[in-house]
Order: sequence, then structure tokens, then C-alpha cells
Amino acid sequence: MLSNKPYLLRGIFDWCVDSELTPYLSAKILPGTRPPRSHKNAEEIILNISSAATTKLIIDKDFISFSARFNGINEEVYIPMNSISGIYANENGEGIFFEINKKKQESSKKKVSLDKSINKNNRSHLTLVK
Repeated sequence: MLSNKPYLLRGIFDWCVDSELTPYLSAKILPGTRPPRSHKNAEEIILNISSAATTKLIIDKDFISFSARFNGINEEVYIPMNSISGIYANENGEGIFFEINKKKQESSKKKVSLDKSINKNNRSHLTLVK
């Protein structure tokens, strides 16, 4: 099944633009993320993705990328969809926030291992009746 995340991101971005608000993107810096050089050591980054701040903005189903100037230097930024934790309007804080996929994968792995341990230790009390 397709993720609804890119569609929701585009929707909030369009709402911000139509409402003359400034869309801000919040993202965790995970492997595969290309943040501005000045933010490489940060764990999370918040970026202004308005048309006044960026050029060549692409909101794809797998990533968001754009060019922007940071400290007077033009840089290409690439944010994989699984790194994005939210998009919101800077003026009022309204938007949408997501749980990062990396955490979801870890929690689902824990759940699977927990389910396996429960099944091994506790046999079903149900029996087949004909």
C-alpha cells in the first residue's frame, strides 16, 4: 500500500502557499539525508521551504529536494521521506507531524519478537471440536 505521507506533505505545503504562510519542514538527519553543510552534525533540522527561500523544489513520493543559500553558499538539500517528521506553517504552527519510520521499524521488530516469545511460552487453550 502506498504511503500517504507525501500526499499529506504536498497538501499542507499547498495550503501554506495558498494562505500566504511560510511552510517549514522538520526532519531527522538519518543516513541518506543531505542537509546543508552547516547542519551535518545536527540530529534534526528545520528548513524554510517557501518559494522565496528555495529553488528547484521537488516533493516526490520518496524525497524532498531543493536548492537554497546557506551562509551565502548555494547548496543542494535532499531529505528522504522517512526522515521527515513534520511540515507546518511558521506563523501559526499548524501542520502535520509524523513518527519517523526508523522508530516504527524498531518498534515493529520488538512487537514481532514479543509476539514470538508469547506464542512459544503460552500454547493456545483452544481445541478443535467436530
